Amino acid sequence: IIKYSVEWWNTLHQPATLKLTEESTMAMEMLIPLLIMIVGFYLLFATLIFMRTRNSVLWHERKKNWVKKLIQAEAEK
Repeated sequence: IIKYSVEWWNTLHQPATLKLTEESTMAMEMLIPLLIMIVGFYLLFATLIFMRTRNSVLWHERKKNWVKKLIQAEAEK
């Protein structure tokens, strides 16, 4: 039963499309936009992490003078 389940699994699922060590089986017309979107997603994720960290620091330090000066300088712009 294990032999047949492995054979069934291998026929049910396609092999990997993106490969690091071999040539990809995906067409270049699809691969390039996919890689661009992956890089864009990681850049967006990093930006959101930095923004969240900045907001968290400002929230925890909100009663300190340096934060009050920062807010005042932003309000004067």
